[in-house]
Amino acid sequence: MLATVSWGVVCAYAGDALWVVALTVMFAASRAAWRQTQGRANLPFLGGHARREVALWLLPAASFAASLWLALKARGADGEAALIVFGVRAVAAPLLALLHLRWVARSLKP
Repeated sequence: MLATVSWGVVCAYAGDALWVVALTVMFAASRAAWRQTQGRANLPFLGGHARREVALWLLPAASFAASLWLALKARGADGEAALIVFGVRAVAAPLLALLHLRWVARSLKP
């Protein structure tokens, strides 16, 4: 049974799992920061100030859209292309999660 599963399918599901973990971390951090910044209209964001919604939810929403696009690409890839798409997904997911955690940490500073 397992011998009939292609590497493309395995890479697609493994990439999905990585993105689920990364997006869970990002949305949980944004949700916690949302509660902590209640009553503040603007937060520090990228060297300036931005509305609270943008500062906390822009990167998770954009990452979700990117994850959907990469998931579609992974479903159509086979052979070496499947490994390359998996590599991109395996690197992008945790890097975007770390970037988001840094943004949230900066936003929580008074």
